[in-house]
Amino acid sequence: MLALGIALLVALLVPLLTRGSYKRLLGTKVRWGWLLAAGLAIQIGLEFASPPRRYWHNLGFGLLVASYVLVLAFCARNVVLRGMSIVLIGIACNALVIVLNQGMPVKIPPEWRNQTWTEANVKHHPQQPGERLLVLSDIIVVRHPFDTVLSYGDLILAVGLCDVAYNASRDPQRRRKKVRRALAAQAAAAPPPANGNGTTPSSARHSETTV
Repeated sequence: MLALGIALLVALLVPLLTRGSYKRLLGTKVRWGWLLAAGLAIQIGLEFASPPRRYWHNLGFGLLVASYVLVLAFCARNVVLRGMSIVLIGIACNALVIVLNQGMPVKIPPEWRNQTWTEANVKHHPQQPGERLLVLSDIIVVRHPFDTVLSYGDLILAVGLCDVAYNASRDPQRRRKKVRRALAAQAAAAPPPANGNGTTPSSARHSETTV
């Protein structure tokens, strides 16, 4: 959840740093927002009110998978938004590893193993021999001051959120006008088309007057 929080914070700073509009960003129309709210609520609940350990691999794992299904469905429904496809890929990478290993394997440095915040829970557990697709698991160690471990899916998700925030805070009319101006400038700079004899109309007229 720390990685998601940092990604959201960075994404919210994007309009400020790129002179975008928070009004346009907040006014962006999204579909089926209740899916995202329900999925995040389940994950937050599992993070801070984890069921007893004997239920981790049945009830807990079932709720975790359900939360990802909800979030992925939300992203798929809103994939028309620029950047949302990147968000979808990032979340799908994390979901795939979690489904294959009944939780997200985490590469924990030796000096962190006695810390309480590195203990296993419903969603995360230390890497175990024989687990699958570890290249997409939490293997990117970020030390002080964050002291966390990220996956490539987390990084893709962060890039996608920034892309969504950037494009949603832009004025689409202004973007279209800019494209039209660029096309007009290219057309003006292009040489005139040649005639069948390989000469341009202007050169042909010049040769006629000099005969």
